[in-house]
Amino acid sequence: MDSAGAAEARERVTKWIEQTRQLFSVLPELLVTDTHVNERVSAAEKEAERLRRELEDLKRENHQLRGERDEIAQAMTVVAQRLGFTPRKSPFERTHAGDHTKPGELAKPGEPARPGELAKPGEPPKAGESPKAGESPKATDHPKV
Repeated sequence: MDSAGAAEARERVTKWIEQTRQLFSVLPELLVTDTHVNERVSAAEKEAERLRRELEDLKRENHQLRGERDEIAQAMTVVAQRLGFTPRKSPFERTHAGDHTKPGELAKPGEPARPGELAKPGEPPKAGESPKAGESPKATDHPKV
């Protein structure tokens, strides 16, 4: 090796040593940050596990409450049937297109009332029809059980 090549190699080795010293001085900062990040990750994992357990508890409670609600609804239906009340239909329940009456198209005397048809004011409800809101039930409206 000539002196120029040796000087160049010595210069490169000196540069590498200096860069290594700089890296070693930065390394503790990187490790401290890594420890801090690991602590945060660990805390986040614990929180996620706590939330999973809480979610499972809430799902179980929701399932139990829905079961209780269904039991109560079934008991209320039995009571309503025994008392002779017919359940109200939901205003959101879909009906067949032919079930709707057109304006001015009321049942003729002697014909059964069609769904959606209202009784005229002062007129008693037709057979099989429950009293409307605000009307008091009569003894003949509901069969005795």
